[in-house]
Amino acid sequence: MDKQVAPQTMSAPVRDIGDLPLSKFVTRITILSAMGVFLDGYDLTILSVALLFITPHFHPAPQVLGLVGAAAVGGMFVGSLIVGNVTDRVGRRKMFLWDMAIFIIFSILAGLSQNMIELGIARFFLGVGIGADYPISGSLTAEFAPTKRRGLMLAMTIGFWQLGALFAYLVGLSMLDIGPDAWRYMLASGAIPAIIVMWLRHSVPESPRWLAIMGRQKEADQIVMDVAKSSHLTVELEATGTTGTTGTTNMGMRASNGGAFRQLFSPAVIRLTIFAALGWFLFDVGDYGSIVFTPTILKALKGTTVQSSVIASAFLPFVSMIAIIIMCFIVDKIGRKVIQASGFLVMGLVFILMAFSKPSFIVLFPLFLVVFAFMEGGPGQTTYIYAAEVFPTQIRATGHGFATAVSRLGALLGIFVFPIMIASIGLSSGLLLFGACALIGFVLTVWIAPEMNNQRLQDRV
Repeated sequence: MDKQVAPQTMSAPVRDIGDLPLSKFVTRITILSAMGVFLDGYDLTILSVALLFITPHFHPAPQVLGLVGAAAVGGMFVGSLIVGNVTDRVGRRKMFLWDMAIFIIFSILAGLSQNMIELGIARFFLGVGIGADYPISGSLTAEFAPTKRRGLMLAMTIGFWQLGALFAYLVGLSMLDIGPDAWRYMLASGAIPAIIVMWLRHSVPESPRWLAIMGRQKEADQIVMDVAKSSHLTVELEATGTTGTTGTTNMGMRASNGGAFRQLFSPAVIRLTIFAALGWFLFDVGDYGSIVFTPTILKALKGTTVQSSVIASAFLPFVSMIAIIIMCFIVDKIGRKVIQASGFLVMGLVFILMAFSKPSFIVLFPLFLVVFAFMEGGPGQTTYIYAAEVFPTQIRATGHGFATAVSRLGALLGIFVFPIMIASIGLSSGLLLFGACALIGFVLTVWIAPEMNNQRLQDRV
């Protein structure tokens, strides 16, 4: 017979949902948010394996190959920019559910493509769904997370990218022997986890912070009490409500959202907007450029085969996951700023070292391991965390979406320009580009980055 746990009452009135302890309720929301990022890592990485079959099947020119590789990222630009703002208007939960449908439909269509044009279109719209999920999931996780554990919860969310990448390599390896059409099964396989996630997300409630900003304070308070109840707590809510604000009218919020993008560049917010967007842009140049073409780069080195290049590439997300796990346990202790600055610095130095190293597997692969560990255990997490934390609830999804969109421009630069630079100038030129961007990111972080440790989220501009 199960023991009944008597609810405890918190000793002081709750001013902010972030004052509540971490619960299974919030952990579940975080995991379901993270699964959207998992699909991002999976769908983008599976293409890197599929390209090994797509290239001999369609014989695309380098420019066409670059465009297809960049198509999903281009879609992410559109999805994050538009849906982030829509999420601030209609709520996190509605968009949290429907963007999964895009994953399902266009993963299947990508696998059914008959030419590179169809493949590029399918991958573009798949990217719209991926880009939409970033501001939705980031905002929802940040707005439910305990203040003292918010860095951990957000790092865990974006950390699922590497888990998705690892699964993509494992699935790709399992399909290598299918034959010339293996790429079709690889690309369509992303629909399976998307169906499961869409079904599970139906149980996720609306963000109480968003409800309070919309003037729906009673609904917000009820959700906070439900979160407390999941930890066997009863709470006394302050008169100002669960977010420390009195809320506004629905009409007032909709009107303010008409100028949400303008507010990102208001004197009170512009410095944070530049930092969140530009820092993420600089990171994604090297991150996406190196990830998408890792098997292709390794395959070109002396002594490697198609299978060995894929196996070696699969080690990279594994190493990155170890770095991310370590980062999760220290982000709320030593802070976001130190982690991001040190990660950018190591990335820059190692990429430059790789550019001047001998192009052999024995030399470059260990350096790949080092740079991936510091990329994903550093700015790969903190750029996402900062974008979810620094903007007020009133424009959080818009700000996160804008930062995501700008970062995708960096990803497009890395994905599209990198193969062209390799073909025309050589591998070292692309690696130098990645190194330069990382060092600029280091300077930007030291100069502008705020420290968000133990800081409550702001609700209004």
